[in-house]
Amino acid sequence: MTDTTIPTAEDTWVEQGQEVSSPEELREYVAQLRAAVSHMHTGLGRAAYGALKGHPWLETPPGELLNVPEILRQHLEMTITPAGTTAKDATFRQSLAALLVALDAVDRATLTVWLAQTAAQDPDRTA
Repeated sequence: MTDTTIPTAEDTWVEQGQEVSSPEELREYVAQLRAAVSHMHTGLGRAAYGALKGHPWLETPPGELLNVPEILRQHLEMTITPAGTTAKDATFRQSLAALLVALDAVDRATLTVWLAQTAAQDPDRTA
């Protein structure tokens, strides 16, 4: 895959964000953001797995498929660089792990926004 095959996105997040004028519109905007971030998180995890294993996610036998937390734990997160790992490989893995963790943090933050909005409307509502 080259840079020319990656579709470019318009800056719709900015356009949508500047039109929000009510708590309900904000709630909808945050829900859309959360869905987009969730898709990015899953897609990046699968792409990282494919790059590290040398074959696409879709060609992985069902018994070998990992979810994103397992990919992070088994292939990306490092507190100590494994023996024989090049600096280039360690940096690549660490940067992928950091990006996946950041996407997870955004997902958690959007959930917090939803909970705050819900609690502001009805503190006793079941979450």
